[in-house]
Amino acid sequence: MNIAFGPIFQVAWVVHDLDSAEKELGDRYGVERWVRVPGIHFGPEHCLFHGKPADFTIDSSLGYAGGQQVELITPVSGDSHYTDMLTRSGPGLHHIAWVPEDFDAALTAIEANGTDIVARGVFPEIGMESIYLDGGPLGAYIELLRLSPQVRAMFDSMVPEGYRNPWQ
Repeated sequence: MNIAFGPIFQVAWVVHDLDSAEKELGDRYGVERWVRVPGIHFGPEHCLFHGKPADFTIDSSLGYAGGQQVELITPVSGDSHYTDMLTRSGPGLHHIAWVPEDFDAALTAIEANGTDIVARGVFPEIGMESIYLDGGPLGAYIELLRLSPQVRAMFDSMVPEGYRNPWQ
């Protein structure tokens, strides 16, 4: 069974310097507007890393290259799949993300086939949930997202004119 299909929602990189990475994607690849989200805390009450409670913080910057959401992530503190990637291979592609139509069915399929869930986070205050899967031979992680109508509306407001997100 496919875990996810359809358009990729997001492509994300883990980087050391958000300013330089924003400039690169802006100057060379047309990302015109960035939304910085500093100090995103993933606490042990809502986040697991390799099945154990995690506690880490990242800075994130979100933009759109046409209709493709791009994210830049810089770890700030704590151990995470972001710090693991930087340590293992340096800055680069971290994950691609899908928003499955049926998140619960995707999670059931993941659990049934024994796919390794590297990280999982729930943000009840905004209605978002994420699961990171080991990408195996792809190198990068695969992220699956459950997005509330409020989060979808926020992302929809960021899309450049003439483009749309996969769920629209």
